[in-house]
Amino acid sequence: MSQHGERPHETSDSKLSGGFSRRGFLAAAGSGATISLAGCAGNGNGGGDEPIRIGGVYLLSGLAEALGAGSEAAAQVAVDAINEDGGINGREIELEVRDHGDDPQAQVRSLVQEFGADLLLGMTSSGVTLNTGPTWEELGVPVTLTDIGTPWITEHDADTYGDYYEGDGQAAGIPNLFRTNSHTGHMTYGIAQYTADNYGDVTRIANMGPDYAYGQQCWDYYQAYLDGLGFEYEVVESQFPELGSGDMTPQITNVMNADPEIVFTSFWASDTVTFTSQAAEAGLFENVVDVFDTIGGSADNFESLGDTMPDGLHYSGWYWPDAYGTDENQEFVDLYQDTYSDDDNITDYPTFTGGSTWAAIQIYADAIEETGSTEPEDIIDFMEGYTLENDPRGSITLDPDSHQANASVVIGESSQDAEVPYEGAGMVNTEEYQITRDEALDLLEGSGLPPGM
Repeated sequence: MSQHGERPHETSDSKLSGGFSRRGFLAAAGSGATISLAGCAGNGNGGGDEPIRIGGVYLLSGLAEALGAGSEAAAQVAVDAINEDGGINGREIELEVRDHGDDPQAQVRSLVQEFGADLLLGMTSSGVTLNTGPTWEELGVPVTLTDIGTPWITEHDADTYGDYYEGDGQAAGIPNLFRTNSHTGHMTYGIAQYTADNYGDVTRIANMGPDYAYGQQCWDYYQAYLDGLGFEYEVVESQFPELGSGDMTPQITNVMNADPEIVFTSFWASDTVTFTSQAAEAGLFENVVDVFDTIGGSADNFESLGDTMPDGLHYSGWYWPDAYGTDENQEFVDLYQDTYSDDDNITDYPTFTGGSTWAAIQIYADAIEETGSTEPEDIIDFMEGYTLENDPRGSITLDPDSHQANASVVIGESSQDAEVPYEGAGMVNTEEYQITRDEALDLLEGSGLPPGM
């Protein structure tokens, strides 16, 4: 297994959440303080013949079954590719993925304490992620988020934004957590910038999104970015149907009655399918200039919608398989399709979490190969500031302070003529958007919203 990225010349020792430094966290862990590391890690120094164990927790049932399955599938493709190439320093990776279930924190604990996971992946819900933060921090094992929208989980500036876990703020970053997907702060910036660039004469905007942390944060960030960009608009309606609602027609009717020009939505997984199919039946799409969706641009959604998906809408995602033109992306897509082309349970085109999940496995592999260790402090130290050159989306760097990747987001135009390996729409005319922390701070000034990057 060859090295695929580079480390910065210096290691950051910046202050993290609550004014506690990373090295303070590691020192406390090493001395047996309440935050424990070595006592939880599955295989310690990375030697011997034992497999390297990676545990994942995703939604594998209900609302996001297809999405969670897509994340698991991308992780398995990455693990298989590494194992077929000889593993990591001669050791194979063993992957075990669990469903969130009714107690995701118990699943996380079981993966570390019973399965012996050296490293963790997750999750599929912003609310669940925020609730799980203290469990991850207590266990100390490195965790990489591949599917999570909330910016708060990678915001460490508690002095400015308050400490989420003390009940008075939004900064929920923890020292052993990283994220390889772009998040709500990136995605809503991209949509706001697209709105400002392409719809300068539009003023009437409505919102629909799921009634929980993700949907509410998306709407807050989108408005804050529009304000920061100096875009003049009027909010004519805002509706938050229950997460997993089977009937959104009352909310769709209320939005249509408000006569918007643009509808901003933040649905995902089966909620995207429900909204799109019911909005199409109600005639919403024929009566507006455009509809945006934050992470609805995913192969599993488009396959489920079939010919119901209208052309010309701007659905988005953290990854789209045809958006990059890199050799690394083509390799990933080819491996994914070769693996799942005959599997009726998996869409044989990576979902919008595919690139970030593949990247997480590769970064873990590079960390263990370079350090010769699976000790948490060694992996964390390596990952801070690390650049993965062979990411399918183009090289990404994990910020040494926030632990957030500087990955792009993709906005594309829905089209039934897109070249996809299933019956349904895809995205064409894709555009990538990126934003730095300083740029986000400038645009979000006065909103009270943390960048989380």
